[in-house]
Amino acid sequence: MAPNKNVTINDVAAAAGVSRATVSRALSGYGRIHEKTVLHVRSVAESIGYRPNSLAAAMRAGKTKTIGLVVISDFTNAFFDRATKAIIDQAKELGYRVLISHTDENIAEEKAAVETMLSNQVDGLILVPSGSTQHSHLTPKKLNNKPVVIIDRKLDTPRFTTITTGDREAAKEAVLHATENGHTNLGFLIAVPGIKGFKKKAPEIPITSVQERAEGFSDGVSESKPKPKSAIWIYCEDEEVAAGSAVEEMLDADTPPSIIFTSNNDMLLAVLKIAGNRGLAIGKDLSVISFDDSPWAAAMVPGITVIARPVEDLGHLAVTELIAAVEGKVRPKEIVLEAHLIRRGSVAKLRKAK
Repeated sequence: MAPNKNVTINDVAAAAGVSRATVSRALSGYGRIHEKTVLHVRSVAESIGYRPNSLAAAMRAGKTKTIGLVVISDFTNAFFDRATKAIIDQAKELGYRVLISHTDENIAEEKAAVETMLSNQVDGLILVPSGSTQHSHLTPKKLNNKPVVIIDRKLDTPRFTTITTGDREAAKEAVLHATENGHTNLGFLIAVPGIKGFKKKAPEIPITSVQERAEGFSDGVSESKPKPKSAIWIYCEDEEVAAGSAVEEMLDADTPPSIIFTSNNDMLLAVLKIAGNRGLAIGKDLSVISFDDSPWAAAMVPGITVIARPVEDLGHLAVTELIAAVEGKVRPKEIVLEAHLIRRGSVAKLRKAK
């Protein structure tokens, strides 16, 4: 008989001719009870389609074996897509389920998502914060003392275990790679949440990882020898039309860049689309370097040079650290995983690299 969610433990007790307490003991495997009674009760429960409430049982035991993943700023982003899968896979391996919520970089949505997760009695949270300063909803009292692991970004108060990647150093390496190959006219296209359209003047950047990428690009410009002749900076809404217009602005400049650096895959796609519309060959007429690797970036001809971050490692480690915190085995810490440059064919060699 198919399980029936309307069948209760009282129904099993009535059908089996025993007390509710006896049914509970027989199905849970505790207490002193005769083996024949256990077999009888379980047989009756199966025949009438009783399904135990595993969540209620877990709550009585103090754990639900459930993780709340309050993210994901953008499921279409290759980084978050892979990070989510890594988190789910690792949680499953360790016997945990994952509840997922999408915030779309909105602090109100983030607060609502955290409340929803807590109401579902998750054992802990993995969070991609929408900003570094707005976190009044993440106090121990409001979290019911549930542990939290922050990934990809940082809060201005180091209260939780935080796992990020070394974006600043890798961004600098990317710029030095370009200038060593003779690129002296550079363009930087940086997606910033909270702005409309695009602007050339640096806005306040609420996301620490984006800020670190911008700083790393700037470090590369400062440390290049010889110094680049020009550098165009555009800060852009993470949206297709705005990004396309920003790329057009760069390429129509009096001194257009020979290479454009993008802060994520969405900005990279905008560059590739506009370049294609203009008949510009990547790796020849226009070079590109982007943050975050993806299968399509490697499969393109030429392949796209990227700043790769250890996404799977980050996801697995987030789960491991959170479960350790749930079990009271760790104290909050800051973990930075190394990002590295993968050199492919999208950077033209205007002169021989040193």
